[in-house]
Amino acid sequence: MKTLKEIFAFLQSRKKAPEGAALDLEVDSRAVNPGDVFVAVKGTKVNGLDYALKAQEKGAALIVYENDNELPESLEAQLVIPALKIPAKKTLADFASWYYDEPSSRLGLIGITGTNGKSTITQIIAQWFNAIDIKCAVFGTLGYGFLPKLHKSANTTLDTVRLQRSLRQVLDEGARYATLEVSSIGVCEGRIDGCTFACGGFTNLTRDHLDYHGTMENYAKAKGDFLDRVPENRLVINVDNEQGVKYAENRNRCVVYSVSPTFIQSSASVMYPHYVWVKKISYKKASIAMEIESSYGSGRCEIGLLGHFNVENFACALTVMLSMGIPFEKLMQSACALKPICGRMECFSAPGKPQVVVDYAHTPDGVEQVLRGVREHHEEGRIFCILGCGGDRDKGKRPIMAIKASVYSDVAIFTSDNPRTEDPQRILADMASGVNEANNVVLIEDRLKAIEYAMEKATENDCIVIAGKGHEDYQIFKDRTIHFSDREEACRLLGVTCD
Repeated sequence: MKTLKEIFAFLQSRKKAPEGAALDLEVDSRAVNPGDVFVAVKGTKVNGLDYALKAQEKGAALIVYENDNELPESLEAQLVIPALKIPAKKTLADFASWYYDEPSSRLGLIGITGTNGKSTITQIIAQWFNAIDIKCAVFGTLGYGFLPKLHKSANTTLDTVRLQRSLRQVLDEGARYATLEVSSIGVCEGRIDGCTFACGGFTNLTRDHLDYHGTMENYAKAKGDFLDRVPENRLVINVDNEQGVKYAENRNRCVVYSVSPTFIQSSASVMYPHYVWVKKISYKKASIAMEIESSYGSGRCEIGLLGHFNVENFACALTVMLSMGIPFEKLMQSACALKPICGRMECFSAPGKPQVVVDYAHTPDGVEQVLRGVREHHEEGRIFCILGCGGDRDKGKRPIMAIKASVYSDVAIFTSDNPRTEDPQRILADMASGVNEANNVVLIEDRLKAIEYAMEKATENDCIVIAGKGHEDYQIFKDRTIHFSDREEACRLLGVTCD
């Protein structure tokens, strides 16, 4: 808690500061409590200053607004509490970090970026730290806080005020480390500004968010801007993809990882003295056994996860923890404690019924990786894929995702995801345009009926993949949002309990 005088001094205001302390920072006028500082954020659609009077009515002690915003004279005349602009050489992130006593610099903050894998990797790292009795928090798509009970989050990366407040909260609750999903949009919108990163990792870059970034070059630049903030000797990069190799160029002190059979013969193993290589993989029905060689040591372990891409996720998590100084043998011994992530390649089964896998895959590459991963564990039997594409999002990926589902599954069932303001039938038509000649495609608009159809057609040797929504428990339509959970419906139809 800061005094109002301290805030006035930090913001370099010459106005006389009132007595007393600020209770907290708040960006939502509806959530303001008496004594709070209301931070008026200027967004692309809404200007927080439009809600300054509402914040004042709720008891705000002070209004703070960004230096690219202007306080209208008419509003200033109605305010009875001070309104201060953040000075030109400071940012909202600087202010929020200062207010909460720079929590990221007092934690081991680990950021993970990439198109796919962020949620799984951040949670694997948090699980792993907790398994060796080191308290670690997690921030991302699935929520923030401590596993297994997470607070819900509206965005993959929290806004800068909420992020700094939450980092301070977990620090006060005993966290030594925190893992953070770093989205490209979060980077562009300054949500991670004010954060000090102890370590960072890059997974991959495939098509996503082009409705926001416009081009893959802009998308890649946003990821690279985050990587530039990480100490090079604790920068972890996947060199099994072209973009990872580009990021690793001229960063000879970074730590690379690979699951490629030919890695040890590649130039990367020579160029980068610190590396992790998963050189042998064995897929079992409900687990993966691996043999690992690295500059930190060599050994074997087995984890209760599914799919090749989870080998990649595991390799990233392992490399991060090794770069942070955790002993190799300690990590090998505790790897067996790792569990599947909610809605990420999460497996449900019952005697005499098909296996069901629920996953968040919502990009072309994500869909391919999930289906190929499931096939590795199910060499016999058919693979059913239930897939939709979200409305008001990148339309160009719809036919591509449909092709991936048709090629890598035996039966592809296209259905609704979150159609939002779009006509669900129009979205299905966009998907179907990519597979006009495929004979293994079924269109069922109602998502529940699509799941029921697959359960009726599949046998106990088959596997049903329900892709796209993962942990989500809602579905967004033009005029309403309803409760809907792939996980809950899968468990109901299998007759098992959903945790």
